[in-house]
Amino acid sequence: MPDVEYMLFCCRDLEQQCGFRVQAKTKEEAMEHAKAHMASEHGMKEISEETERKIEEKIKPVKVEE
Repeated sequence: MPDVEYMLFCCRDLEQQCGFRVQAKTKEEAMEHAKAHMASEHGMKEISEETERKIEEKIKPVKVEE
């Protein structure tokens, strides 16, 4: 089967002790999941532009065999 590309965000890239990861079809979708996680698990009700930029920088494409 062919490889499919997804966008991956791992919270441990920002928060050393957090194992949250999300795989999404688009960077925007990954960003929304990451922001929701940051609000619910890390108490960040408002995400600053700087934090949003840091999250976006950590979202990377990955190939997954389907």
